[in-house]
Amino acid sequence: MLKKTVLVRALQVAFSAAALSAAVVPVATAQSNASGTIFGNIESPAGTSVVLSNTDTGARRVVTPDASGRYTATAMAAGHYKVELMRNGAVAKTQEIDVLIGQGVDASFLSSVQAVQVTGRRSRIDISNSNNGATFTAKELAALPIAQSVDAIIQLAPNTTRADSRYAAGASFGGGGASENAYYINGFPVTNPLTQLGASELPFGAIAQAQILTGGFGAEFGRSVGGVVNITTKSGTNTWEAGASFSIEPNSTRAAYKDSYYAVTGKSENKSTDGTLFRRNQDNTRTEKIYGAYVGGPIIQDKLFMFVSVEERKSEEAGTNATLNTLGTRTSTSNATTGWEEKQDKIQRYMGKFDWNITDNHRLEATFLGDTPKTDRQLYSYDYNTFTHGNTATASQHYKNDSTYNPSVGAETQILRYIGNITDNLTVTALYGQSKTKNESRYDVIGTPTTGDLFQVNAPVAARYPGLNYTTTQTLSGNVSANDASSKIKSKRLDVEYKWTEHKFRAGLDDNKLSSEGAGQVIGGGGSWTYGHVNSPTTPISFGDGKLVAPASGGGLGTQGYYVTKRIFDDTTSAGSDQSAQYLEDQWQATKDLLVTVGLRNENFKNKNGDGVTFLEVKNFVTPRVAAVWDANGDASLKVFGSAGRYALQIPTHLAVRGASRSLNVRQVFTYTGTDAQGQPTGLVPLTGVFSTNNEVGQAKDPKTLTALGIDPSYQDEITLGFEKAWSPELNFGAKVTYRDLKATIDDFCDPSPILAWAKRNNVDASHYGGFNCASFNPGEDNTFLVDFAGTGSNYSTVHLTKADLQFDKAKRTYTALDLFLEHPMRNGWYGRVNYTWSRSKGNTEGQTRSDNAQTDVAATSTWDNWPLMVGANGLLPNDREHQVKAFGFYEVTKEWIVGGNFLAASGRPRSCFGNRPDIPEGIDDYGSVYFYCDKETPRGSLGRLPWDIRLDANLTYRPAMIKGLSVKVDVFNVFNKQTAQTIDETYNLDGTTVASTYGRVISYTPPRAAKFTVEYNHRF
Repeated sequence: MLKKTVLVRALQVAFSAAALSAAVVPVATAQSNASGTIFGNIESPAGTSVVLSNTDTGARRVVTPDASGRYTATAMAAGHYKVELMRNGAVAKTQEIDVLIGQGVDASFLSSVQAVQVTGRRSRIDISNSNNGATFTAKELAALPIAQSVDAIIQLAPNTTRADSRYAAGASFGGGGASENAYYINGFPVTNPLTQLGASELPFGAIAQAQILTGGFGAEFGRSVGGVVNITTKSGTNTWEAGASFSIEPNSTRAAYKDSYYAVTGKSENKSTDGTLFRRNQDNTRTEKIYGAYVGGPIIQDKLFMFVSVEERKSEEAGTNATLNTLGTRTSTSNATTGWEEKQDKIQRYMGKFDWNITDNHRLEATFLGDTPKTDRQLYSYDYNTFTHGNTATASQHYKNDSTYNPSVGAETQILRYIGNITDNLTVTALYGQSKTKNESRYDVIGTPTTGDLFQVNAPVAARYPGLNYTTTQTLSGNVSANDASSKIKSKRLDVEYKWTEHKFRAGLDDNKLSSEGAGQVIGGGGSWTYGHVNSPTTPISFGDGKLVAPASGGGLGTQGYYVTKRIFDDTTSAGSDQSAQYLEDQWQATKDLLVTVGLRNENFKNKNGDGVTFLEVKNFVTPRVAAVWDANGDASLKVFGSAGRYALQIPTHLAVRGASRSLNVRQVFTYTGTDAQGQPTGLVPLTGVFSTNNEVGQAKDPKTLTALGIDPSYQDEITLGFEKAWSPELNFGAKVTYRDLKATIDDFCDPSPILAWAKRNNVDASHYGGFNCASFNPGEDNTFLVDFAGTGSNYSTVHLTKADLQFDKAKRTYTALDLFLEHPMRNGWYGRVNYTWSRSKGNTEGQTRSDNAQTDVAATSTWDNWPLMVGANGLLPNDREHQVKAFGFYEVTKEWIVGGNFLAASGRPRSCFGNRPDIPEGIDDYGSVYFYCDKETPRGSLGRLPWDIRLDANLTYRPAMIKGLSVKVDVFNVFNKQTAQTIDETYNLDGTTVASTYGRVISYTPPRAAKFTVEYNHRF
């Protein structure tokens, strides 16, 4: 690797020059990935020029070929162009092309290839870059039977899988975690700043193009070791147009949801539940309606344009309450108050785009986005004897941008972007933008208000003492978010491009400021009581405080193995993150047919706690990239490409929530003699003192002690090699091999024993030590921490712990994939593509997230908290899908009728098992049923796979010739109603050796068959 100081100095020189060159433009930033490139070759270039005209907006650009006949025009707005070859002032030849974002399109004028040059959409083989992935236009998205969401577009691309169904958003790219992707709209980063799970969206009809990058991307892209979602919006043209649409997905055409059953564990403690109904879903209902409208056109012909789009989504849902696995089930103790749930979701989205062609060479864009999800939620009683629900609400709740209850999390966003062709060889783009996500949670008072806290009650069937009451009128469940929380992004970016001889030099910098207020959650109702039972009351068991206690020792019902755990949790705080990067890149046309790209990217980020103090910082982490593209036949018919690069990932603001700010997470275990009318325990006798497995007792955390010194970011190396062949105008095919290797990751480490052992070895007095609060580190490496043994807040010891001291294997995650594809370009009335992927995702860490238990403490999961948690962790990871077939396309049967299809066949997710480990060493916290041990060592992914996920979606569109602009469409999703298990409960134990009755049950199935009816009218004036 190059020395970091060399790169930093080079960047400083580069940007000093760039600043002088760009002095005529506003001081702001930009993103070249929101546009495309037109390039080509010309025979006998003397006296020629090339005129590029956007047929929709009239924007015009003139470029002059070099002496060899080659020309390149970058930073071209996506759209349809007429390309004219001018020779001695007259039009000699003409062709038309489509520019796609982040891609190049060949518009050559060579006699040897004139026979294959056609007007309209040409071959997709792009010899200007080695990006892996796919780009979809608005026309293609409208023709395909997919849900109107960004996630649905992502799943069309190869090397992508759905994230764990329990996550609110996100997807897995190339084996990566759901939080490891980057999302852009018109060059602005719209990734959720709090968790990095998903992103803010826009009206689906406002999407002009969506680029899904799954690897091989250049130095301009960063902050991702997964993939990149790059969206551009529609713009106004010289023709006024307007339209409206309405769609409905009625419950009456939806197949019944599949009921969920307890798995058969074969254990005596579960004899009353094994194989019986867990949760009734067949009565669940859902109806969704989507309203959309747009208007666009010229404010000033050829100069100033507008496009405004609005969308409102309304859905009404009702069914058994599935918020937690303790709610809405046949055996739940709270069905009398929370068994049935009804929700009314509303998502209001808008997009306003204004484009000003200042001159032919200068353009200014302003984009305004809104994405606001709101949910009204009511709870009712439910009776499993009659399968009926009550009509009087027991709770009325209202949420906005809440990841637990809202269907998505959005933001209000404003973006200003400038594109300037300063000369034929110098292009500058600049962008400034900001967004804000506002969260709200409000609870209506129903009935007589309670005074003080009313703890939640969790009582598994096997943990209930016969004859006692375990029901409560508390309607809050799990953790709830603070009211009036918010997150903000402020982003600036500058990109400069200069062409010199056979080189195209690019440089850029960006700066993002992220902040979150009121982040975190508390247990609804003030706390919770969780009841438990063991079969051997006199056998000591671990409750997580590092001591073994026999329930019988506390008397009361403990003599029969019954006990209860009290938990209080609160981690609300403020948080921040500053992120910046710089890059240099040289695209060198080494020969007429060989393009070599070499780049360097320098990443910096730091995370701040609730007091605004930095507690984690990565400086000047250099990620090199190299790629090559060979136009083997010299006519863009055969592309051979490869890339190698290093990619790094930042950490969202959420890390500070528990990792660096005040947090309270305490438990205490009791025996009891009875329960009251609210299910609260009585006759309590403590079995343990108050304890916290991570020393979270509400104290301030010293930011100097929370991160290993010299920490590296999560980063990954990637190699790709492939080819694409245009066999004929009707057929393209290709293959690609991808290998990804995670070299380092960041997570938190919470085991104090190695630190205390170091103090003992080095004769350091630890009697005043306040305890270890967890610290971010690089797992599987030597790490050095600052530790305040003296308790003074100033006299720190430098504690170096080797890999052997920490007892962790090196962090491992590899992704190996072979992709094959066949594509019929849009020709003769139809388009189709088939992708096949064989892949293997293996290692001991998923990355920033942990799908094993759907933990959303990004980069602070329990994965690496102590070494026993990692015994058996190496194996097939949750996002592994060995085989995937994705096929989609559409066929224009006539000018009036179009049919479309979308097919998926994917191997099931690997199965694991997480239980209690009986051999946790003294001094190490016991985390309960999260170890790769289920009565015996049970390595990750060693229990087979879930069933194959096979789905077919289809649609039919009618566009009557008598009413131009009208279309009527029906989409049928999951045509054959294959409701396949997506996720199962892999938690094996309760406490001790007691097997959980819920082990092996299906948590979620793929949605049942449903039909959506859409009517749309578009008119061009």
